[in-house]
Amino acid sequence: MVKTIYYSEVIYDTWSFYIAATENGLVYVGSSPQRFTELETWVSNLKVNTELIRDDRILTLYISQFKEYLTRQRTSFTFPVELIGTSFQIEVWNHLLTIPYGETTTYGEIATALNKKPTHSRAVGTAIGKNPLMIVYPCHRVVPKTGSPKGFRGGLPMKKALLSLEKLD
Repeated sequence: MVKTIYYSEVIYDTWSFYIAATENGLVYVGSSPQRFTELETWVSNLKVNTELIRDDRILTLYISQFKEYLTRQRTSFTFPVELIGTSFQIEVWNHLLTIPYGETTTYGEIATALNKKPTHSRAVGTAIGKNPLMIVYPCHRVVPKTGSPKGFRGGLPMKKALLSLEKLD
């Protein structure tokens, strides 16, 4: 059986990134620097027979909510998602949704909140690094305990831009 994944590109102002969805919901948000290659690699790593089809119309709802977010008209997303990952990854990704817009937390704080030892912050960081739905599951809000932004699939400039976008001043 072939799994169909539809994709499109969100383009607004200086922002440009690919998104992808199945019939069940959004499955992937790409990063600006990696562009389409990153999406193709993610799809090939699924280890299932997939068909990747560009369809801007099917992804209209997703695109419009991203544009609302990028213009500070939205602080969270209401469209359906389909999380593809291990149970631990999904547990970590779901916890990202509890980080308020405009705030940050640390890897260690997430480990503690998930009833793990603070030393599990590396495992938490690895799971966050595999988050296929960045921005929606706001991994950009997670920083090292030093407080300075570091480590982000979309690159440090994108992480800093997202944190700056969410500043409430």
